[in-house]
Amino acid sequence: MTGPANAMVRAGAIICLGLSLSACTAGPAGFMAPDARSQSAYGAFLAARYAGATRDVDASARLYAEALAFEPGSELISERAFLAALLAGDFGHADAVAGAAAGDQGASRLARLYLQAAVLAGARLEPPERDPAPDPFSAMIEEMLRAWTLVDEGERNAARELAAGSDTPFSVTGHLLVHRALILEAAGELDAAERAYRAADTTLGLDDFTTVLLGEFLERRGRRDEAAAMYERRLAQTPRREDPEVSQSLQRVSERRRAPRFPRPAEAAARALYAPSALLTSQAPVDYSALYLRVVQRLDGDFQRNTMALAQMLEELTLNDEAARAYRTIGDGPFSPEASVNAAWLEFRSGARAEALDEARTLVGETRREAPKLLLADMLRASDRCDEAAVLYEEVTAARREAGESLDWRPIYYAGVCRQTREGWAVAERYYLDALEIAPDEPRVLNHLGYNWIVLGERVEEGFELVSRAAQLAPDNGAILDSLGWGHFKQNRPGEAVTWLERAVERSPSDPTINWHLGDAYAAVGRDLEARFQWRRALELDPDPREQALLDRRLELGVAAGPDDLE
Repeated sequence: MTGPANAMVRAGAIICLGLSLSACTAGPAGFMAPDARSQSAYGAFLAARYAGATRDVDASARLYAEALAFEPGSELISERAFLAALLAGDFGHADAVAGAAAGDQGASRLARLYLQAAVLAGARLEPPERDPAPDPFSAMIEEMLRAWTLVDEGERNAARELAAGSDTPFSVTGHLLVHRALILEAAGELDAAERAYRAADTTLGLDDFTTVLLGEFLERRGRRDEAAAMYERRLAQTPRREDPEVSQSLQRVSERRRAPRFPRPAEAAARALYAPSALLTSQAPVDYSALYLRVVQRLDGDFQRNTMALAQMLEELTLNDEAARAYRTIGDGPFSPEASVNAAWLEFRSGARAEALDEARTLVGETRREAPKLLLADMLRASDRCDEAAVLYEEVTAARREAGESLDWRPIYYAGVCRQTREGWAVAERYYLDALEIAPDEPRVLNHLGYNWIVLGERVEEGFELVSRAAQLAPDNGAILDSLGWGHFKQNRPGEAVTWLERAVERSPSDPTINWHLGDAYAAVGRDLEARFQWRRALELDPDPREQALLDRRLELGVAAGPDDLE
């Protein structure tokens, strides 16, 4: 690997040193001993570390701030306080400690970038002194922020010259072209700006984002028809995942409403910095990417595309409270419906099920979009209210059929799951067959249909073919490997069954059904002690009442006493 891509790997290794989430929770190397003078600071520091380790980011940020109040000269605490505050989105605390953190070897570069961004956004802070960046990525971001600071100061030609003279390893890539296009438009170099916008649109790989940027530029130039054609072309390329901002832009042009204004310097800088985020998501740890998007958010808290990306990264880090809070900061705008759905689902998963269900019903009443209806259906299904859920899934599918739109396998599949729970296989089978016709390579559909055919003894060979294909498509899915192993078992191949069921248990050790199946396979090959162990293990994993009765009978009377299986 050579060129900018290789430079990014090296940059990622440098820039992420000491900046991951684990840095916010790491041990107190180099910290003062807990003598009488520093006892309170040490206690707050340890409490902050514990809060970070248990994913309580808000408490971690607060406790690091308390520790820093006791030891304001500690670079170590300043670094941890800054990183924790930034990850939590507590810009007040981050502003307060960024200056001190900028002098620490671990967090200094990110803190310097943050200070530049905060000052550009209007914070009354002392900007960092200029010094050479230690890596190409930092050099590019600092240069971009410096250019937008020049624009903010009225020095647009100087900003244009700075952007044109960039010699970072990324200067020839689309990641810098968005910045250059915006700078050129700000400087009135409109032909050059258009070329840069178009080049970014073809090279960056963030097609929805660059379509919006180029389309808005064309709208500002009075070229509505060209902008509309761009928006329509992009939406046609993504018929089942239409970008909400592209859709909103097309609606604006169709209604001949006013073109969007050119962004203010901090807003433009946020869009310029968002473009290189693709480099981080592909090369750097997720936690650093989240910290970086927080810096972008500091520039423009109303930049919804960035906030959505940030919230999704926080979800990936299992920081669900912070993710839900980020979703809820998205006000009216193109991403608001999706953000509301995601926030409600996180609330449901957190245990506030009644409140989340009420919110989902409200969302369904406020819009005709299918996403809130599917959200409510998923919540009802997870709450064992399958009768209500099935109706909603079926309404979504019926609406698509009536509109002549392509069908999605998911609501059909989950309607089948619900119908099977309430009305049995005879009713549910056609749902799975319909889902399979729409998505012939979807592992979940292949597995569910195939497993049921195997268990019911109706079309065992066909079912085995389906689960075999599912296992090829999802070789690390424990439930699917269980189906394959159980298929071997039902066709009197217990040796092969043991092999696949052992793999299934390795991947899903807490599944009572898989442990029961492995116990039966062990019994079939004469490994009776191991069989009884697996049956006891399955009983410890909270099986459903029918499985519990079967396992109790196995342990009392042996596998020969039956039943052979459960439908």
